Amino acid sequence: MSIDDNIWYAVNQTRIVDEPDSTIETFGMTRIKYFIVTEMLDAVNKIKIHEGIIVSEKPAIITPSHFAQQLVNGFGEEAREYAQWLSQHGEFVKILQYGLQISKEEIKEEVTSGTLEEVTSRVRQSAEADREITTVIQGVENMWEVSLMKFMQGFIAKSVGRNFNELQSHQQTLERQAENQIFDQIEEEFYNAQGDKDKLNLLGQRLQAMGVFGKYEDRFFALLRECS
Repeated sequence: MSIDDNIWYAVNQTRIVDEPDSTIETFGMTRIKYFIVTEMLDAVNKIKIHEGIIVSEKPAIITPSHFAQQLVNGFGEEAREYAQWLSQHGEFVKILQYGLQISKEEIKEEVTSGTLEEVTSRVRQSAEADREITTVIQGVENMWEVSLMKFMQGFIAKSVGRNFNELQSHQQTLERQAENQIFDQIEEEFYNAQGDKDKLNLLGQRLQAMGVFGKYEDRFFALLRECS
């Protein structure tokens, strides 16, 4: 898949001025307020500030194609095209693909006077005073959503290691809990089968079906002899 030259221009011109110190929450929602500062194309020393919220639900490991479909809720055509391109190329496929239900809420647009650097500095000060997690981005007017998408690409990449480890650890914990629950049930069934040959035979069948009969074989036959 080729990508429009204007999109590439926006990607290459995007500068992430400030990004969150945190990463994407592994087991909860992540909410980031973005400020995207762009030079207006038809006016000198006029700067537009795009302010909004981007929200992602908790991540899950999914396929690259599903990533492209789910990522871009609320984004325009250029951002969708960029996301689709990312999902098909190696540098992004190597990253953990998230089931991020990302939605974008635009709060306001503001036009102000000054140079790009002057306005960016003022926006940074405002963002630092904000209680929410924030990012400040210099982008390209009319393609600012692509700049926001580039930020999310980097933010996801930064979050991968922590999220993947926590997801794996959580899954292993759930598996251990399920295993312990099964073994507790087996212990209860052994207790209830004492002196009852029919219950003991049913327990033996269950242990064989689970592939763990060998672990309990001596105990099983000891109870079976007691029933004789």
